[in-house]
Amino acid sequence: MAYSAKQRPDFNIFIVAQTGRLSYEALLFAASLRHSDPGFKGRLLVGEPQPGPGWDNDPRLPEHIRAELEHLGAEIVPFETPVFGGRYPNGNKIEGLLALPEGVPFVFFDTDTVVTGPL
Repeated sequence: MAYSAKQRPDFNIFIVAQTGRLSYEALLFAASLRHSDPGFKGRLLVGEPQPGPGWDNDPRLPEHIRAELEHLGAEIVPFETPVFGGRYPNGNKIEGLLALPEGVPFVFFDTDTVVTGPL
C-alpha cells in the first residue's frame, strides 16, 4: 500500500549495539539521523544485549556512549540473548526484535548506516 507523505504512519527505527565498534557506529547513526532528519517523528530504539551465559564479556554499552545516545534522543532497549549471544553476534539482531513494541511499524538498520536525508 502506497501512502502520501501526509498519510504515512509514524514508524520507529531499530538498531542493535553493544560494547566495542558497534557502540561507536550507533553513535554515528544517531547523530546522522538527528542532523539529516531533525523532524523525524518516530522513536530511535537501540537494542542492547544483556549479559548472560552466551557471553564471555559484558556486551552492554559503555556509560559514556549510552549517555550520548540518550542525549541524541535514542532509547536504550535491553534484551536477552538466550540463543545466540557472543557465539553468533549477528543473531542478536533476531533476538532483539522481541524487545520491540508490538503493533508499531519499524525499520531495522545496521549500525554502520549513515542517514543523509529525511526518512
